Amino acid sequence: MGAFDELAKEPGIQHIMPRHEQGAVFSAQGLSRSTMHLSEPQTGVCMATSGPGALNLVTGIADASMDSVPLMCITGQVSTRVVGQDAFQESDFIGTTMPFAKQAYMPLHAQEIERSFHEGLHLARTGRMGPVVMDVPKNVLGSAVPFDYSFDYTGYKPHLPGYRLRLKPSAEELERAVKLINASERPVIICGHGVRLSRSGQELLKFARQIGSPIAFTLHGLSAVPSSDPLSLGMAGMHGSIQANRTIAGADLIIALGCRFDDRLTGKASEFGRQARILHVEIDASEIDKNVQAALGIQADIHHLLSALLHRDDLKARKRRDWWKVIDQYRREMARIDERDLKSGVGPNGKLLMKRVIAELSKFTRGNDLIVSDIGQHQMTTARFYQFEKENSWFTSGGVGTMGCALPMSIGVALGRPDEAIWCIVGDGGLQMNLQELGTLMQYGGNIKIILLNNGRLGMVKQLQTFGFAGRYAAVEMQNPDFGKVSEGYGISYARSEKVTEISFLFSFAKKQRGACLIEFVCDPDELILPMIPAEGSYSDMITER
Repeated sequence: MGAFDELAKEPGIQHIMPRHEQGAVFSAQGLSRSTMHLSEPQTGVCMATSGPGALNLVTGIADASMDSVPLMCITGQVSTRVVGQDAFQESDFIGTTMPFAKQAYMPLHAQEIERSFHEGLHLARTGRMGPVVMDVPKNVLGSAVPFDYSFDYTGYKPHLPGYRLRLKPSAEELERAVKLINASERPVIICGHGVRLSRSGQELLKFARQIGSPIAFTLHGLSAVPSSDPLSLGMAGMHGSIQANRTIAGADLIIALGCRFDDRLTGKASEFGRQARILHVEIDASEIDKNVQAALGIQADIHHLLSALLHRDDLKARKRRDWWKVIDQYRREMARIDERDLKSGVGPNGKLLMKRVIAELSKFTRGNDLIVSDIGQHQMTTARFYQFEKENSWFTSGGVGTMGCALPMSIGVALGRPDEAIWCIVGDGGLQMNLQELGTLMQYGGNIKIILLNNGRLGMVKQLQTFGFAGRYAAVEMQNPDFGKVSEGYGISYARSEKVTEISFLFSFAKKQRGACLIEFVCDPDELILPMIPAEGSYSDMITER
């Protein structure tokens, strides 16, 4: 409480009080994620009390670690004199978060707090970004120490001899990379989160155009460059497009930029890219050769790497017309399947299809609004059918895949980009995992339009049971509340529809509302999001149609 007493004296610090600590950590994530493309990105800070308060942050901290999101998480701890005695609300929070926090501090003297805070912020924001934890004992937090207010922390870099950042590729690495690229006939670029984090979208497009290469995207790579660009193949991986997956499977060179080759991208790793040599560029050296063996691995910042390659006179300009003819065939196959489903917009039972709702949202916004998605079928549907035209406009949980993240994350996005429209895409399962954050939204406001795709199911679980368990369904059906009454209780505008003809009208209705609103679409409980690579399967096992 002493910390909040001091915060109340600082008019320049805005405190947002969520309804649950998980709401706090995902709101802080939203602030960090939404400003990463700016010249001066912000780092989200969240605070929690000791014991249960701190432990409720754990999922969000692990999520930030997997997705390379900078955070500063400050928690309370019991007094040092009773640490280890199982005191009231004591927990080993340092031990709990050590596996996934980039750094964890427990200052034992008040003089250590200032150094730990600024050192921690530096670590969170540099290299492979991630969450930093500061667990402060009660007696340390309550101590009075002198503070030098005249010290300017602008550009501050702490002295950390063991923390060495390698941002630029060597001349030898660049030469080897150019030889690999020039020798290839069927290259493909995989654009990962690192391209967005390094603000390298424009450099990526210049590079891809010069070498004549298509671009496939990881889940977090989306919105690095416009989806409408002719070089874009859309998302690759488990629920990726036919053109992205088959292009990767047929490539003779895979240029992976800022991605970690997780299983959702590769499928069965031993079968991934078997025809290709792999050029893997990552700022985190531990990710190189971890899941997929690279012909050349380079530890570097993507911006530095692409800038250096673009200045090479020996990097050949190529058109690769034969390769693009093959890719265009893949595109036509995907377009045929998508067009069939999108045309009617309903399933065999006459219920709305999520993909039609998302495709119409993309058309309505022209791809220029901010999109936050929860986890499930609606997440993969949004990744496939929304056309992201604005840089850094797509936010979701990837590595951990935390259901319930979207609503609080949207609140943080609204803080980071208050003048932009935000669409929060949720399912009926995920929304109810942090439903209480509607209270935070009610109190603090935000231009957030919640699109609830309600199929009365945990749709992704049901889909996995369809293919993996012979259609034996368990623990998927949901009995839901009246979301209209829930919205009314929180003072949020609400509308509901089951009809294709009303989709665009309800988007217009939502846009006209001042502040937040919730639009519920009743969707087909049997809809599948395809293509799909089955669990433990490879790209050759991709299921394209029901």
